[in-house]
Formats: sequence, structure tokens, C-alpha cells
Amino acid sequence: MRIAIIDDDAALGESVASSLTAVGWHCRLFGDGRSFLATLHRESYDAYVLDWGLPDMSGLDVLKAIRARVPGAVPVLFLTARDAEDDVIEALAAGADDFLVKPPRMGELQARLQALSRRAAGVAAVDVFEYDRFRFDLKTQQAWSSGAPVELTQKEFLLAVFLLRNLGKPLSRGHIRESVWGRDTEVPSRTMDTHVSRVRTKLSLRPDSGYLLAPVYSYGYRLEQLARSAPPETAAR
Repeated sequence: MRIAIIDDDAALGESVASSLTAVGWHCRLFGDGRSFLATLHRESYDAYVLDWGLPDMSGLDVLKAIRARVPGAVPVLFLTARDAEDDVIEALAAGADDFLVKPPRMGELQARLQALSRRAAGVAAVDVFEYDRFRFDLKTQQAWSSGAPVELTQKEFLLAVFLLRNLGKPLSRGHIRESVWGRDTEVPSRTMDTHVSRVRTKLSLRPDSGYLLAPVYSYGYRLEQLARSAPPETAAR
């Protein structure tokens, strides 16, 4: 998972990031609302951890911007010192998915983010991921399309699952790189483009097969499932 943490408490932010990184997630810290919002046009995330009392704007305003500018139901968890019932109600009514009071219990924060991510993706914690004609064994990294096995390399497998689990969502190159190759790996643009092209070909992610895997200019890629045309009516005899 790729998490954006928006909090002006640097020590707490580093602590949260360290805890989430320890379980294999990638975190990016922002000390104020405007510096975070300036990245929304070029970066994507699996979830947001958001403080209410930012130095330059309210966390509620940041939440509203996320909901207005980020496609899909990406989870937002408020992590704040405010603990009044009215504050919880206001945050949830504004579009937050969960609410924790500082200082958080790190195990609980991890569990809540994991649950929010599964709920948003519509997947359960299982060893097999299936969607439409595709089936992926997450343990053995074997793939099938319409029941036929598909030979994928490890990175192609991870990329295919990542794209299908984020169907319809624009994914930044940084998000794809961290999720497939790892946070500390430098991946040339050509390498990523080649892997995307191979996944498109091997899984037939093309309009004539009901899918469109296309670049998003100056951002990354998006996989969309196209609406199927209704079969023509049988002509009356």
C-alpha cells in the first residue's frame, strides 16, 4: 500500500510512517495541506492519513479537495487530537472513512488502514484474486484468463493484479513503481512501459476484449473496463 500522511507533527508523522513501513507499506509525509494538494495532479495513493489542525488550512478542506479531485473511493482516515463526538460526526459526514485520536496505537492503525483498503478495493484477504475472466493465485503467482494459463513474469503478475485491483483509477508512475518494483528501486520509464505493454498483450487488455489500458499524460496509466454492447436482436422470421 502507498500512504500519504498529512500532519504538521513531524515526530508523530515519522513514527506513523516507520510503523507502516515496517509492515511493507510505502509512506510519504507532508507537513501542510498545500504542499500535499500540489502533488494530487501527479501522484496517487491507496489511502490518506490526515490531521485536522494543519498550519495552513483545515484538514476538512483537504478532505473535500481529495473527494473532489481524486477518482474513486480512496480511504481517508482522520488522525487528530480532536476527540469530541461532534468532531467525529463532522469528519465522517464530510467524507472521511475512519477516525482515530492521537496518539494512535500503531497496531490498530495498521489494521484499520488494511480493512479500509480491502473495503475500497472490494476484495477479501484471500490467496486467490478473481475478476471477470481473470484468476490469480497470489501464493504461487500463477495466472489464468478464461480458464487458460497465462505465462507472466513476477513483475508482470504483480502489475496485472495491481491494475485490476485499481480498475478505473488513474495510477501515477510513482505509485506503480513502488507497488510493483519497490520503494527504493529506480525503474526507467521505458522498463515500466514495456511491462505495461506485455501485460496488455498477454491478458488481451484491449477494447475488442472489453478493456482499455492506456497512458494518462504526464501521470501514469489507467485500466478501464469498457461497457459491453448489447447483443443484436434476432431478426424476426
